[in-house]
Amino acid sequence: MELNKEAYKMEKDNLVYDSTHPFDAKNVPVTVQTGSPGVIARGQVLDFTGGSYKPHAEGGTVSVIVAEDTGYTGGDATVAVPVYISGTFRETACITDTALSDQDREEFRSKGIYLK
Repeated sequence: MELNKEAYKMEKDNLVYDSTHPFDAKNVPVTVQTGSPGVIARGQVLDFTGGSYKPHAEGGTVSVIVAEDTGYTGGDATVAVPVYISGTFRETACITDTALSDQDREEFRSKGIYLK
């Protein structure tokens, strides 16, 4: 009887496009704004600038895409965030404050991240 119980619930994931390219992930330290708690959302595009990861900003160098929602407190200066470093993703599901440019797409492609 226990074997027939639902173990987990599958939810549709709009971020992942398909599995034509292998997925790889790792944890990276992300610099966050101190003083207020928040969440770094799944799908957030992060830049690697000046030796640290930060949410994508205009003129930044795109690097990775956040794999899971990650919360932080007001006292945190950095937080470990699981990110995708390769794979195929829907561009419309990626979160950025500025639109991704052709240069950003090419930078992702050179790193093994493909946007469809």
